[in-house]
Amino acid sequence: MKELPKDIARELERFSESDEWLIEFRKEPWSLYKRNRWVILTNKRIYLVKKIFFGLSFDTIQILLAMAHFEMVEGIVFDTIYLRVTSEPEHIIQFFPMDRESTLEFFDKMEKTRDATPEKQREEKEAAHIELEALAKTFYENAITREEYEEKKKGLIDKL
Repeated sequence: MKELPKDIARELERFSESDEWLIEFRKEPWSLYKRNRWVILTNKRIYLVKKIFFGLSFDTIQILLAMAHFEMVEGIVFDTIYLRVTSEPEHIIQFFPMDRESTLEFFDKMEKTRDATPEKQREEKEAAHIELEALAKTFYENAITREEYEEKKKGLIDKL
């Protein structure tokens, strides 16, 4: 497997955990909209890392693999992978169809890695995510104090 560019690897170190490792990565074709975006699969997350200002800064999106739902649509201009997580905007990843074989392999690795996560753990994380949203709504409606919110939030984040 090719090696991840050093600047992208350094950016990933800021977010990754000690028990998280790289499985696969792909670079999307360059476009004015997406610039240089890397799609990185680890055993726990999918990272979407976009270089900004010639690699001087980065826009990094983390998607918990256990909570991700995705599908792939083969196209004429682009093969597209749609990533969805509860209550977050959909993320769209596109690759050229002439490289479809490696896109299909990447998609398969995403599915296998996600499915290797125990089902119960995935369901618990999804439930904690929903509880966290409800807790935030309760707090913003001024139904609980900041201290109660922070205490309950910490417990829910520990579940994630």
